[in-house]
Amino acid sequence: MRIGIYGSSFDPITYSHLFTAATVARRKRLDKVIFVPCSSLRHDKKMQTDDKHRLRMLQMALETSKHKKNQFGEPLFEISTVEMDALPGETYTYDTMTHLRKKYPSDELFFIMGSDLLMGMSNWGNAEKLVTEFQFIVMSREGYPSADLIAEDPLLRNNDENFLIMSKGINMGISSTYIRDEIRKGGDPSFLLPDACLQYIYEHGIYVDAVV
Repeated sequence: MRIGIYGSSFDPITYSHLFTAATVARRKRLDKVIFVPCSSLRHDKKMQTDDKHRLRMLQMALETSKHKKNQFGEPLFEISTVEMDALPGETYTYDTMTHLRKKYPSDELFFIMGSDLLMGMSNWGNAEKLVTEFQFIVMSREGYPSADLIAEDPLLRNNDENFLIMSKGINMGISSTYIRDEIRKGGDPSFLLPDACLQYIYEHGIYVDAVV
């Protein structure tokens, strides 16, 4: 199987996340997309709510997509808590991909990322091993030309065969930050995320004091 690994904070998950996963799966012939919510133990990114809430909302969102099947009749989407379960210092993308490769030794894995992440990728933990050992699906973002950014970085350009570029980016204009801001200001983010997730947010008082 061809499996896409989709990591994000999903804080909260949005319809844009679901649309992105489905579109990448279709255009790159993926048989499965594994959503990997990052841990709140990360030092480079502050989460706005607890891991348990983000995971529960992700589970609810994928429940609405359970009708999506791959060519084998299996669910197209699933979740891995490998990063949430990791200890501090064990949450590098390389560690995540290595863990999943052991779980799916006979399958082809692709890390799904936006072209904006290409900048500074050489500074990621175990970057050389990550770039040489794994494959990536790069979604073009406005202002971040994938081919140019790869060409400018010695590590990336010497392994450019591992980067599959989606020339036309995927951007629905819906972000988790926007949703959190709407909730904090008393707005109505309906239709930007699954109803079950929004109801869960209201029931648990999440993002009311979110930092945007």
